[in-house]
Amino acid sequence: MGYKPKYAASPRKREPDVIRTKPEPEKKPSRPKKAQSKAGRIFQIILTVILVPVCAFATGKLLMDMVETVGRPKAAVVVKTKDMAMLDDFDAYVEKSMAQADSGLKVSHLGLTEQTEPTEEETEPVREHYTIPEDALVAPKPNPSCYGQVDSPAEMEPILKKAKWILDGQKTYFQTNQQIYEDSFIRYYLDDSIFAVTWQEVHDDSVYTFSEIKVEDASQFRRHLADGQYGSDTQYLTTEMAETVNAVVASAGDFYRFRNFGAVVYQGETRRVEGTYAETCYIDRSGDMHFTRGGEVLTVQDVQAFVDEHDINFSLAFGPILVDNYELVEHTWYGVGEITEGYARAALCQMDSLHYIVVTANTTGPHQSIPTVAQFAKNITATGCRMAYCLDGGQTATIVMNNDLVNRPVNGQQRKMSDIIYFATAVPEGGTDNG
Repeated sequence: MGYKPKYAASPRKREPDVIRTKPEPEKKPSRPKKAQSKAGRIFQIILTVILVPVCAFATGKLLMDMVETVGRPKAAVVVKTKDMAMLDDFDAYVEKSMAQADSGLKVSHLGLTEQTEPTEEETEPVREHYTIPEDALVAPKPNPSCYGQVDSPAEMEPILKKAKWILDGQKTYFQTNQQIYEDSFIRYYLDDSIFAVTWQEVHDDSVYTFSEIKVEDASQFRRHLADGQYGSDTQYLTTEMAETVNAVVASAGDFYRFRNFGAVVYQGETRRVEGTYAETCYIDRSGDMHFTRGGEVLTVQDVQAFVDEHDINFSLAFGPILVDNYELVEHTWYGVGEITEGYARAALCQMDSLHYIVVTANTTGPHQSIPTVAQFAKNITATGCRMAYCLDGGQTATIVMNNDLVNRPVNGQQRKMSDIIYFATAVPEGGTDNG
């Protein structure tokens, strides 16, 4: 109830008659007008710029036709037909314009935007494609600022987003919800030619060290022989050879100077063949893996024909084959190494085009089991790799990143050997920070 004033009880004097008007209702304060929406502006433009001039033109045309047809009833019939056709066209145009305006209103109402071109943030920068000469003894030096490490897989999410361009739609085995070994951390490298991430997991009470690598050019997947030449008797640690050639990630190879089996190919040339029972892995100049089984190639001529046919760059002679075209390969016997006993293992896997994983299985901390080849192959197959091949294991099984040994070899020490495989940046002088 509103406020009522109190009047005095004394008699009032008669006031002169006045004409009283009905009091005007109290004006409520006007609300500020909302900012005109994008769709509203579109609708106003359609009305003012398109519809109004068209209406004026149509009206003027009709009036002129009416004046011209006075006294000519027969012509009026023809004019009326033309006018109706024009009005039909006009109605169709109006309906189309109104539909477009209505669509704009709906888009605005839903908070959506229609874009025909990517925004500046969505436009991927143009990147130069780099390659390393096949006969280069060393690769370009990695950029130290492109290395990093995090404590948990979830912290890798922004790095994976930055690496999206180099992955080019390929999926990584590494995931941001990965269950990693409790006493480990995650290392990575990313520049304009290579992405690598290295971490550890526990499987069957063994510690598996994975390094997943995606490169832009096949020349970045390389093999290095001790002293840079075939046949050298000098041996070095994996870390020493990795530093010598500027590797981003390196793994021990097949120790070709220690055993005389398989087919040894280096820089496209067959150097030695003993193919009676060993399975050999070949890397072609597109970076893809190929296999031959025991007994398939027995002479230098046979191997060189295979090399020429598939444009092979180098080979690895150890084995056995673990995965072939996504299929697990089972072995009950193999002429090289101990396949039915627990042993420290190493493998090279190809996930997709120019996309690889090198992996070892070792005893570390409380996890003191080591796998048979069958157990190792089972866990390798679970990565979803297309191809996988065993490399030399035991004390030789090592993975190096940024010149640091990542896994724990047998007895905690590396073994000197004759060769490594490695992945390198192709950006000259290490390039610039990818961020």
